Order: sequence, then structure tokens, then C-alpha cells
Amino acid sequence: MVNKAKKQGTNYETNIVNRLNKQDNFKSQRFAEGGSNDLGDVQLFVKNEEYFIEAKSRQNLNLHQSLGKAIDKSGNVNTILFWKKLKRKASNKRRTNDGMPEVVTMSYELFVKLLNK
Repeated sequence: MVNKAKKQGTNYETNIVNRLNKQDNFKSQRFAEGGSNDLGDVQLFVKNEEYFIEAKSRQNLNLHQSLGKAIDKSGNVNTILFWKKLKRKASNKRRTNDGMPEVVTMSYELFVKLLNK
């Protein structure tokens, strides 16, 4: 039996891949679990450029720390962090979006690189 957190993470990663693949010139896929060789959760190619995506679906997240770890893991400035913040509301058993459904964050270096293209 797969644990709830892993299933939730897999569903979120699959959702990201499906949405990205609807864009022209985008090709994405989930990475297999790589243990110590893990480069991230999703690999994205836009034209001839490769990007690494780390996906988090949870209530709390230290964005700075998580993005830093994701960049260290991928070893590449082309690393992006997706965060879907969830919050339990009233008597609802399921957690739902809190505010914006999702935020995407990147380093300043990647931001400048993308704007200069």
C-alpha cells in the first residue's frame, strides 16, 4: 500500500506534467525515483532547453530552503519549484487550496535568464 503523502505527491507531479504537455513546444515527464541521484520530480524541455521541477503539495513550506535544496539536487540553475499550498477548512476532511491554487518560484538568475531570451 502506497502511503498517502507519496500518492498525493505523485498525483500533483502527474497533474503538472499533463498541464505542461498541453503547451506548444513543451515536453515534460516525471522522473523515476532516483534516490541519491534524484534530479527532481519533473523534467521539462522547452525548445532545446532543459528544466528541472520540484513539486510540493503541503500546508507549510520554507520556499527559500526548498528551492535551494532543489537547485543543489539538480545541480542546475534551470530549476523551478511548484508549491500547491493546502489547508484544512472547517469540517472538511480533505485539504483544499489556500489562496492562490499554486505558486511557481525560481532563482533570480533563472528569472533574469528567461527575461533576456
